[in-house]
This record gives sequence, C-alpha cells and structure tokens, in this order.
Amino acid sequence: MIRKLIKEDRDLIKQLLIDTKNFNDEEINIALELIDIYLDDEKQDDYTIYSYVNGDDGKAAGYICYGKRPMTDSTYDLYWIAVDPAVHGKGIGSKLIEFMEDDLKKNKAGLVLIETSGLENYSGERKFYEKNGYKVQTIIKGFYRKGDDLYIYHKYI
Repeated sequence: MIRKLIKEDRDLIKQLLIDTKNFNDEEINIALELIDIYLDDEKQDDYTIYSYVNGDDGKAAGYICYGKRPMTDSTYDLYWIAVDPAVHGKGIGSKLIEFMEDDLKKNKAGLVLIETSGLENYSGERKFYEKNGYKVQTIIKGFYRKGDDLYIYHKYI
C-alpha cells in the first residue's frame, strides 16, 4: 500500500537510507530535513512524500519525495526515492515511480527530472531510472566533486 508519509515512518525511513549503504551522512541529513519539513509544516507545498507500507507488518519499506520545480508551469523533480534493501527486487521502487507519475498527471505535470550521481555505486539507480522510462538528458562532468558527475534524467508524462 502507498500512503502519505506519517511521523511513525520517519525513523524507519532513516534506517532504510542508512541500510542502502549508498547515501552519505550529508545526503541522509538532507533527506530527513525534507521529511521533517513535510511532517512539521502543513502549509508547505514544496514536497510531496509517500511511503510504501509493507502489508505484512504495516511498516514503511520505501518512500518517494517529489515536488514542483519553482518558476515552471509543469515540471517536477523527483528528489528522493529509497527502498529497504531487504525487499529490493520486488517492484516497490517501480510502484512508487508509477504512483508519483499518476499523481503528477492529475496535476497536469508535463516533465519529471531526476538528478543523480555518476559514481559506480549509483549504477543500479541509473539502471532503475532507465528501466522506468527515464532518459539521460545531460551529464555534467565533475559536478559534485572531481570524478563524480551529475546525471540528469527526464521523462515526459
């Protein structure tokens, strides 16, 4: 089941971000900052966050965070998506992407952008985005730091 993020999801999502062993401390802190803004400020409309809830135990096993890109009519950013490594390969990430795209279509979105690292340990994420119909728009060499390129993916929905 996919539902809006609730406060009880926060610590589970923090743990799954750690367990993926793909995010550094700074990235995890930024993800949690967005979660906290979403949970603590009912008036904010910069971020939309949903959890994938495991039917067995009712606990969050994944999440997705996206929002409208400022100064655009219909462009959205996928900011974060993560799934508990214990349930990787079961289609949860693709279900979250499909859910986001369906939600954005209702809001008349036209374009979704995703930014990610070019490091080797992000190759699985890049393959995942491509499997879900996202295309590489551009690669900016050395964007994050020397040897760590920025990949920007796009998909018109």
